[in-house]
Amino acid sequence: MASDRRRRTATATVPAALALVCLMFGSVPARAGSAWWSPVALSGVAITKVFATGDTIMVRTGAGTTLSSTDAARTFTTVQGNGTFPPAGTVIAGNTGWSIDSSHRVTHNDDLAGGGAVRTDPASPDLGAGADLLAAPAALPGVVVAVSTNGTVWRRGQDGDWKQALLLLPQSLVQGVPRVTSVTAFTQPLSDAIYLGTDGYAVLISTDGGDDWIRAGPGLPSSVYALSADSARHAVYAGTSNGLWVHVLQELPSPPAYQDAALVWRWIGIGAATLVAAALTLLGLLRVMPRRIPGCDPVS
Repeated sequence: MASDRRRRTATATVPAALALVCLMFGSVPARAGSAWWSPVALSGVAITKVFATGDTIMVRTGAGTTLSSTDAARTFTTVQGNGTFPPAGTVIAGNTGWSIDSSHRVTHNDDLAGGGAVRTDPASPDLGAGADLLAAPAALPGVVVAVSTNGTVWRRGQDGDWKQALLLLPQSLVQGVPRVTSVTAFTQPLSDAIYLGTDGYAVLISTDGGDDWIRAGPGLPSSVYALSADSARHAVYAGTSNGLWVHVLQELPSPPAYQDAALVWRWIGIGAATLVAAALTLLGLLRVMPRRIPGCDPVS
């Protein structure tokens, strides 16, 4: 019995020592992060167009009905006619207006407040007839993402140079290339992110002005038909094949910063805790080691 007691004590010594280290220098356990996308309203309804600003949200359903909410999507009412959505192919970021003109190229007005002139961006590509997908993040002045009618995603850098930024691949051997349905970014300097909606890959996101893209639609239906970035609520709304969804900007945790002196003391503390843990472990092992009593050799 005493031997069993010593063995149990030694077994508990290592976890106890590790717990001591964690208590002294561990961080607060991470909380489970909230979902990247969350359903908002109109489950089971296809949403083909969405515009959100503050508590006001307007959507167009797949059946062609326009619905409006003035209480942040808690309730919706039917709007007579088509409603008033922002003009397609036009975006205002800060004091600069960007649009796609009749020649299928991107134009800009750098002085909206002063009534500046609209000029065609010199290096803008021909996006094709009917092109109307355009986004310009206010946090990256001069950066623009536009989508041509053949699905090519173009990017304008801050130096004014246009380059192809993304060309989607087929979903499978039997499925074709997903259609790019929408693109949006915050028109206030809240985030560098640009969001791209697709009918097949849900949402893609770029955090470097359109250079690199990753899929960012966990939880979303694969078919996203419309996007709207709402600077007032720091949120992005997605109209999908199954209702209205939202992603709220979340601040990513940053690594802790320590002053030189604090960092030295932290390392000293970690070293001391490690020595204590090792000493406790050794003590536990010694307590359970068999002890030889003179004249009582083990029976072979």
